[in-house]
Amino acid sequence: RDLTGGARIIGSLIDRGAHEASVSDQSTFLVTTAADNGNNSSPITGSLRAAIKAANASTQPFKINFAISGACPRIVSLAAPMLDIVRDVSIDGSTQPGWVGNSSYSVFDATLCLVVNGSGSTPYAFHVPSNASGARLTVNGMMFAGFTDAAIKLEGGADHRISGNQFGAVPFTSANNDAIRVTGNSGRAVIGGFDDTSAVNLIAGSSNAGVYLDNIDGGSVLGNNVIGFQVDGNGNGANGTGVFIFNSPGNSLQYNHIGNSLSNGVSISGAASSGTFMQYNVIGRTRNSAPAGNQGAGVGILFGARNSTIGAPLNSVFGGNQILNNVGPGVWISASGGAGNRVLVNQLASNGALDIDLASAGPSANQASNPASGPNQLQNYPQLSSAPRSGANNGTSTVSGSLHSAPSSAYRIDVYYALTCDDTAPGRGRADFFFGRSTVNTNAAGDASFSFNLTVPFTGLPLGVVAATATSASGDTSEIGNCIAE
Repeated sequence: RDLTGGARIIGSLIDRGAHEASVSDQSTFLVTTAADNGNNSSPITGSLRAAIKAANASTQPFKINFAISGACPRIVSLAAPMLDIVRDVSIDGSTQPGWVGNSSYSVFDATLCLVVNGSGSTPYAFHVPSNASGARLTVNGMMFAGFTDAAIKLEGGADHRISGNQFGAVPFTSANNDAIRVTGNSGRAVIGGFDDTSAVNLIAGSSNAGVYLDNIDGGSVLGNNVIGFQVDGNGNGANGTGVFIFNSPGNSLQYNHIGNSLSNGVSISGAASSGTFMQYNVIGRTRNSAPAGNQGAGVGILFGARNSTIGAPLNSVFGGNQILNNVGPGVWISASGGAGNRVLVNQLASNGALDIDLASAGPSANQASNPASGPNQLQNYPQLSSAPRSGANNGTSTVSGSLHSAPSSAYRIDVYYALTCDDTAPGRGRADFFFGRSTVNTNAAGDASFSFNLTVPFTGLPLGVVAATATSASGDTSEIGNCIAE
């Protein structure tokens, strides 16, 4: 609302100032029937197909509203592929009587009254083609099921917004192949949102990927989506892969819940997939803290993907993800992965393999000469020698050890705490909790000895074990090193 109580936003433009103009720049169309004849030339009057045809003919931004009679849900079963969308079009399912928005994060309790059903024979519900450079698609408050390509496929245009929708987990319907795909020449998309619980998308049951990003411009933002769960945030709604990023740069994933995938929770692949940014996601756990592990890694980085930030930026301690309960590693920078992938300040626990794994599956030995050829340049881990804890309550731990790596270089050392060592790799540590960090500098021979004090992060933490990672100035994070008792 603006200062006089008026609704915001009116029209398609971003709000400016304390008062909203009462004049909208949008043309509108009211959908009054769920019927569809599949005829793009002569669609049924008042149908969704007729609305999109009118939108494509408009020279103004266009909004499609709904007033289909009858109780929720109203099902639009597409008789043929829908018209491509080539203009600035908003399709607002929240205008259908009976709609109620989602009220909290990590769950999907919305009442959505419109289902668009592809019945397992239609490629997509909404499609922006690659030659529609001026298109911008906004979709809100709808359910999608049964599409053989992607329920929403964005190949052109930019600044798309997909929020408050349910993909899959619709009773008596078939799966989508992909729920949302951003590909081709498309510019960025915002999928989900922030500071608005009604923007949460539920993305479940896709046979391939929940969200597939392979557009060459990248830059998409995924925020607060529930991926791989049923509407309660607990039941299994497995996608093939939760989020798949392929040769797409600069994408951001924040505050998403991702679980139950049949492969990786998140896969980042291809040398052009640079600068992926992942913070505050919960991967492999339900909203009620029950295990919901992905069948592969929590996060997999492969085929040259590089310069990812999984957790905190290099010089900070904010943004850690929870990556838990996965069948494979917590974060796996595979043998084909690129360099510069920072993995910092995450909680990595109860995974079926190493919490951070470089190269082939299983622990990698430190290299005699480092950096070396391989994922994250096979960055060596610190070799801890002692970490005695002193003082009552919180106390401090004095962490001592050594690092061998590149000559005359600075390294960030991150220390992690757990009750026990990693039972999947004898002698290695785990990252149940981030303990603290410091910086060390190697000498001309590439060696550094260190000893620094860290405050125990919270009161009452029992004595356990610690281990550490090293991260170079270029962002290469090591595996978690040897495990020693406090």
